[in-house]
Amino acid sequence: MTRRHSRRHPAALRDDRRPPQPPKRRMPPSRPRKIALASLGASLALAAAVAPTALAFAADAGSNPASAAARQTWRVPAGPLDAALSDFASQAGVSIQMDARLVEGLRSPGLNGAFTVNEGFAALVAGTGVEVVESSSGVHLVRTRTAAPRAQPDSQSGQQLPTVHVSAQSNPYGDTDGYVAFSGRAAAKTDTPLIETPQSISVVTRDQLTQQNAQTLNAAVRYTSGVTAESRGGTATRYDLLKIRGFDADTYWNGLKLIGNGMYSVPQLDPYLMERIEVLKGPVSVLYGQAAAGGVIDQESRLPTPQAQHEIGVQFGNYGHKQTTFDFSGPLDADAHYLYRLTGLARSEDGQVNTTRNERIAIAPSFTWRPDERTSLTLYALFQRDPRSTSYGSVPPEGTVLFDPYGKLPADFYDGDTAFERFSRTQASVGYQFEHKLDRNWTVRTNGRFFHIGQDYASVYGSGVESDYRTLDRYSIASTDNMNTVALDNQVEGKFATGPLAHTLLAGFDYQHMASSYRLGYGSAPPLDLYAPDYDQPIADPARTLTQVSSNQYGVYAQDQMRLGRFVFTLGGREDWTSTTTRVEGSGPTDQSARAFTKRAGLTYVFDNGIAPYASYTESFSPQSGTDASGHPFDPERARQYEVGVKYQPTRWDALFTLAWFDLKRKNLLTPDANNPAFQSQVGEARSRGVELEAKASVTDAVNVAASYTYLDTKYIRDNSGLQGKFIAGVPQNQASLWAYYTQQRGPLAGLSFGAGARYTGQTYSYDNTYKLSSFLLVDATLRYDLGRVSSRLKGSDLYVNAQNLLNKRYVASCYYTTWCAFGYGRQVFAGANYRW
Repeated sequence: MTRRHSRRHPAALRDDRRPPQPPKRRMPPSRPRKIALASLGASLALAAAVAPTALAFAADAGSNPASAAARQTWRVPAGPLDAALSDFASQAGVSIQMDARLVEGLRSPGLNGAFTVNEGFAALVAGTGVEVVESSSGVHLVRTRTAAPRAQPDSQSGQQLPTVHVSAQSNPYGDTDGYVAFSGRAAAKTDTPLIETPQSISVVTRDQLTQQNAQTLNAAVRYTSGVTAESRGGTATRYDLLKIRGFDADTYWNGLKLIGNGMYSVPQLDPYLMERIEVLKGPVSVLYGQAAAGGVIDQESRLPTPQAQHEIGVQFGNYGHKQTTFDFSGPLDADAHYLYRLTGLARSEDGQVNTTRNERIAIAPSFTWRPDERTSLTLYALFQRDPRSTSYGSVPPEGTVLFDPYGKLPADFYDGDTAFERFSRTQASVGYQFEHKLDRNWTVRTNGRFFHIGQDYASVYGSGVESDYRTLDRYSIASTDNMNTVALDNQVEGKFATGPLAHTLLAGFDYQHMASSYRLGYGSAPPLDLYAPDYDQPIADPARTLTQVSSNQYGVYAQDQMRLGRFVFTLGGREDWTSTTTRVEGSGPTDQSARAFTKRAGLTYVFDNGIAPYASYTESFSPQSGTDASGHPFDPERARQYEVGVKYQPTRWDALFTLAWFDLKRKNLLTPDANNPAFQSQVGEARSRGVELEAKASVTDAVNVAASYTYLDTKYIRDNSGLQGKFIAGVPQNQASLWAYYTQQRGPLAGLSFGAGARYTGQTYSYDNTYKLSSFLLVDATLRYDLGRVSSRLKGSDLYVNAQNLLNKRYVASCYYTTWCAFGYGRQVFAGANYRW
């Protein structure tokens, strides 16, 4: 009996079915620096251009802000009171808080004329029985006329009524109470209500991240519809390997792409540093340029807050887990013009794979300057050191999902070598976000970031089991990487009307640059006895080749969100230019370039009762390196998606329900040339169709719920390697999840919180569909207690226990290639304490 062998290593590539692409070549060193500096200079020039205006507004803040006594001309159409107040607050650049039940069913006569801000609010609520008052902090509160605002729980129900928070300050990174977010920036790069977004988007809030104790990006999105988390199980913790709607997705940080070099330099951020995570599903090149077909996961930092807050925590768990965290934020002056935040953690633990460890130190400082209500500049930085990371290996199908006469392999099986294995990564970054409102309708923004990765990696990996069912053939790999990236995004946003049509127009220019060098080598390694492994065998360091890669992307885009009554029509287009230069040691440079136009259109209708049906079309592209048999450079991969759905946001309580149907197709995929198998052609195609249902609800202040269901039909529809008509490996047809979290607010158990969840993953297929992997159901749970309920001296302190895969289910997460499978995470139990003040 003969087994298949492979020398291909499971690199962090865009598509697991493709072999590694030929190394890319790099520009001469002077050119990328000049391009990066020129583009950075352009962004700084834009900031400098608006700075005099910003300073003028700052100097004049006492005499002519929107909130002062000066009258301005406003236009707010008559309609539901909540919509009218929100519209006016947005125009005036102020914050407003209102109880949804207090304004339910009330209508406003609208506004058309010259008023101060306070006069405008008074005119909008005339005859409604409510009033708007300005608090000492500058927030406008909606309350029953002559009544004090309700701050305590209702004495009869013991529950605080839900409050709708509307903020006109353009800060998408503000706190969100509970699990329900009502707006986001990932889908439109503007503060757009999720219900008006004609594409499926999910938001994981800070409360959900904390209560589920998410320690990886995979864990953070486990309960999100359309996402197949941990597609390589519990071994690949050093990379965020997951899929959206069956395809790879891109990760972003604060709206800018986390750029990788296509090999092993791939950024990874710790979820503790994040305020929330937005998951946008499907192609999105119209706003972001080259992008994977699955979508975008935007991780949004914990940034400075005007209210002082401090937190420290410690945590312990199985696998020798130890962790300490801290998060400090607040104003530096009495007027809150200068804000700071400092967030960090240190973690050490054994990996699930035998003999491996995880270690991490991360710190993220940030500073915000707000000279007035219209101007904000935030500077942020990151230093993250990962001295060790668990194995990036695999397990063979034999002894895991296929029969092996010697029995089953243990869930902590290790295919490497302790003396040879190493992984050390250092990440450092600095970035900025600048925003200035020129007036109540026009805003300019510029965002930028520099990111560095230095990495040393060596591993031994399995490549197939011999006919004796116990000898695992192995190879070695070693790579030393250095990568620097620059990402810039400059935007102008304007709000205006053309007759009855209201517009939110966004225009922008962005730039991405990557310069990477890596010494990579593959070598041989002695075989391993699966059932009597020797993890300390002599292995020579493989010979390495230096590869230098430089790439640039320029893009210009425009988007118009048009509103006519209850209709919202979104239209966008973008043009991109990309270029890559690759230099392999001992050979000359190879240049490749591409150009692409992408577009998007969507239509939403928002009913008064909170139901919003929508339909959309969107596209993406992704450059590909290499040439076909005739020497013609490969065109970019293209993807397009049709989506229809309905969203529902109840008016009486905080919740958002989404139902979406989509048809997503990828074209120009690389596959062996049918006439010349030594080369590749790009006639491959893959398809994903499905239905997603998701619910996020803060039923009361005591109950939070997250639920989802996903049906996926993902197949290769054109392929020359034998995959045509087969399902994509590791992608289940059915997924479902439910998580609920309850806090007892009254009685002897007041302060006790507990949560529980279940995650179901249906059957998946092996790489070539020759066998199926069993479905599995995982259970999570948590228990937390507020010690401040015991004694006022302990106010701000809590204790908690969190368990993931509580029943310790043994399962294989996927078999993503012919000879490679991955066990899923076993039971993880964490116990910790926090103190906040």
